[in-house]
Amino acid sequence: MRLFTVHLPALTGPQKALEGAVFVRDGFHFWAFLLGVFWCLWRGLWVAAIAVLLAAAALYGIGRALHVAPGTQLLMQLVLALLVGLEAGNLQRFGLRRRGYMDGGSVAAHDRNEAEDIYFHRAATNPPEALTAVPPAPQGPAGGRPKGGDEVVGLFPEYRGR
Repeated sequence: MRLFTVHLPALTGPQKALEGAVFVRDGFHFWAFLLGVFWCLWRGLWVAAIAVLLAAAALYGIGRALHVAPGTQLLMQLVLALLVGLEAGNLQRFGLRRRGYMDGGSVAAHDRNEAEDIYFHRAATNPPEALTAVPPAPQGPAGGRPKGGDEVVGLFPEYRGR
């Protein structure tokens, strides 16, 4: 079974959101590993494509400057390609969030078609409410601690001395 995350366009009604749903598979993406920058461009991930290209150029430049053996440089580029293949799903989710898509849930299925069937059947019985592009702001200060004047840094709440 594979895990798919569902992303729905924001600021649309429930029916239009379901029509624009995008399913992203978790796991290793072979074509992202093999083609890297071109895979990112094909998916419309311009920021990720530039980041991968800059990382590859930086690895090459550092290898040349430090006179690293060609086999080691190839290994560094393969590690970068492996990282892109492993993080391809997260890169897609990042790109969808930048375009205003909101998380619609997750589905475990054998393939994308089955994931769509499961999700849309679930949505038919329990339609999603209207989505907004901006998530609600958290209540209170970050971390859930009350705001006070005596902030403590570290693991110990107070210093008692010897």
